[in-house]
Amino acid sequence: MAPELPQVEWRSFRCRVQGIVFLSLMKTVAVRQVCLCLALLALAGCAVPRSGPGESAITQQSADLAGFTLIEMSAAAVANYRVSAGGDSAGTAGVPAAPAVALSSGDVLKIRVSESKEGGLFAPLSTGGTAFEHVRVDHNGTISIPYAGRVKVAGLDPQGVEDRLRSRLAGVTFEPQVYVEIVADRGSSVLVSGEVKSPGRFSMLEGPLTLVDAIAKAGGATKAPHLVDVVIRRGKSVKRISLATVLGGSNQQLRAGDELTLVSHAKVFNALGAVKTSGQVEFSTPNPTLMDAISQVGGLSTSEASNTGVFVFRLRESKAWLDSDNKWQEGPVIFKFDMSKPEMMFIAQAFGVRNDDTVYVTTAPSVEWVRRLAPIALTLSTLRGSVSLGNQIGTELGAN
Repeated sequence: MAPELPQVEWRSFRCRVQGIVFLSLMKTVAVRQVCLCLALLALAGCAVPRSGPGESAITQQSADLAGFTLIEMSAAAVANYRVSAGGDSAGTAGVPAAPAVALSSGDVLKIRVSESKEGGLFAPLSTGGTAFEHVRVDHNGTISIPYAGRVKVAGLDPQGVEDRLRSRLAGVTFEPQVYVEIVADRGSSVLVSGEVKSPGRFSMLEGPLTLVDAIAKAGGATKAPHLVDVVIRRGKSVKRISLATVLGGSNQQLRAGDELTLVSHAKVFNALGAVKTSGQVEFSTPNPTLMDAISQVGGLSTSEASNTGVFVFRLRESKAWLDSDNKWQEGPVIFKFDMSKPEMMFIAQAFGVRNDDTVYVTTAPSVEWVRRLAPIALTLSTLRGSVSLGNQIGTELGAN
């Protein structure tokens, strides 16, 4: 019967045997080749990380574009999608005669009544007469003056009020003289609110007001004109118009009682892919071009972008494709720009970007290859480290 080895020696012997087996396996060329092939096969199927589809996935004819029409931009094609030109298309509103003033509930009057001689009910004209400050037109459209009683004035202008008061006082005073001045008016004013610096109600007594006049009296808009709409409420009618359009020539005359509300109407495009600053971006101009949009996000990423794969995605385009009758049909469109061509710089300055467009720049193929090779290089480095570790263990075991 063989003698039993001590426990310490048995453990040393077992570690020595395991180290020799591990070292011999790692030194076997065939085993290392198999490991490398398995690693490469596993990594070959890994997707390259990117923020969207690659250029070939969009441009290949067999690709499923989900109903999108792919349009490669050229000098001839861009004619259908040129940037909108701003202009004075409607002309500016002229300044008409001052509108007729009609008093209404809430208006405040200053009334002065005088008589032609002393000793009457009111002070004589020589002393300035008797003044009644802040006479408000009540909810029934009437005012109250001593000795004249309650007088209906709604719908009258100041001269009409003077005539009516003079008629009422004629039987109790001697040759009464009446002067009416509107101190604060509600019916002959317009209300301006929303995205303006100083909202409020503005009188039309000094003269007629246009849209531009009223907005100027309110301190102007708080945002750029192309980012603001003007909502005009006139009775039951509601109209909405861009402030840029108003300033561009579509100014119009206001009426007493109109209400203007300036509301924010942000126009944005999305920038994705190999650009220096991605995200949602507000228009810097009323009608930006593709070159404007690219400049706003800092340009293409010089270390990642493919200048042959710049795309604009548009969900609704009225000139998406031509039918059999040579008529344009609406639909989603992908516009492709090959920025490696010199003439594309001019085409990008002519192509108009619209609200909610998405500007997408693909990644260069060389960058994608580097990203594919990175995990492979990491795997090879790990295998090399394992072999070195096996050699070190074998050397130490052999020394022991």
